[in-house]
Amino acid sequence: MPPFLLAGVRFTISTLIVGICGKLAKEDLKPLRNEILPLLIIAVLFSAQICTFNLGMKYTLAGRSSILMSMNPIFVAVLAHFFIPKDRLNTKKVIGLALAFLGMLVVFRDKINVSQTRIIGDTIMIISAFLVSIMTIITKKIVQNINTYKLLFWQMLIGLIPFFGLSFIFEEFNWQNINTNLIISALYMSFIISGFTFILWTLLLKRYSASKLSAFIFIMPIFGVGLSSIMLNDPITAYLVIGTVLVALGIYIVNKG
Repeated sequence: MPPFLLAGVRFTISTLIVGICGKLAKEDLKPLRNEILPLLIIAVLFSAQICTFNLGMKYTLAGRSSILMSMNPIFVAVLAHFFIPKDRLNTKKVIGLALAFLGMLVVFRDKINVSQTRIIGDTIMIISAFLVSIMTIITKKIVQNINTYKLLFWQMLIGLIPFFGLSFIFEEFNWQNINTNLIISALYMSFIISGFTFILWTLLLKRYSASKLSAFIFIMPIFGVGLSSIMLNDPITAYLVIGTVLVALGIYIVNKG
């Protein structure tokens, strides 16, 4: 399934999930007049980030994309220093972020393939990581005044317009490509990741420091490599162990900072 269409299908289902969860939580989903502009801004950023992420994945390698997207916590820490008064950078945070990022490089040392040029894909992924960091800062601010379900519902709903619009203009899809693996993957991304995990992330962001919370993003690729060892019998190498220790130590230092 091409990237824009995939985003459209994924977030159509996720929008319904968030809406249902919002109703079950008895939250009001109707935006007030003063909420329309911030919801539009976050929706535009959201659309741009998902589009760049899906597009970047098409033109770069999985290992490289994991490294590049892991620049997000660094971007968040820098932006938070300037835009969130109680979330300043300090020596401990800088050291912690550096250690965690170094751990990522160690884990993926065999999967980056620096000999293969992927300038377009890599650039798009860096832009995507930066857009995530901007979204994190803005979400941290507006979720204090707009409930989580309303924020996510309109963010996703408005995002469907560019997803399906770009797909209609630029993409072609062969319906014969639909199979069980595609359906299961789309449902997993829709229900688990874009539905419940997005809700949980936003609820956490409302309460905790943006820079400290974002540091935990370094764990995601560790889980990916670890699960591939369990499920696909990939070897657990010394690099994975060393990298995981560095990531864990880095996150600990960041949160102590």
